[in-house]
Amino acid sequence: MPLQVKRFREKDIRRVYSWIKSERVLVQWAGPIFSWPFTQKQFRDHLRASRAKQPTFYPFGLYKGDLLVGYCELSDVHRKAQAARLSRVIISPGYRNKGLAQIMIENVLGFGFQEFGLNRIGLGVFDFNKPAIKCYKKLGFVLEGTLRESAKVGNSFWNCHMMSILRKEWHRKNSSQLHL
Repeated sequence: MPLQVKRFREKDIRRVYSWIKSERVLVQWAGPIFSWPFTQKQFRDHLRASRAKQPTFYPFGLYKGDLLVGYCELSDVHRKAQAARLSRVIISPGYRNKGLAQIMIENVLGFGFQEFGLNRIGLGVFDFNKPAIKCYKKLGFVLEGTLRESAKVGNSFWNCHMMSILRKEWHRKNSSQLHL
């Protein structure tokens, strides 16, 4: 069954919600915007802003047929500055480690750079999330720095790597892939 990245359907809120089993997973996925215990109402309220007249974020789903297998957002979209952030990236537990995040993110980057004419897309990723960091580097993201002990979960403080990719880097990477 083919994979397709498209606008997230609100009827799939329950599915994403089912992937968030602990405060640790919630913070790793969404940072500080939600509180634990996480509720479907929190997620629904968050998504309401994506339907505004001038939304600042766009939720995407990775669908295998009609089944949602991934979710991410292009957030903090500033059209004048031509910048945004990739955020809240998650793959369904049963579909992880299969390269699906890369497929989803490649499509969202294409949307940001081609449809919105963005120049820069940044992200934050906790330093212990080695699979995500590997995926982002493979896609062309560059490490810009680290926010030390920027999040607290339980009694632990987490470091957050800041990464970004510029349109010219994305274009160069995608142009070279087309000629292989």
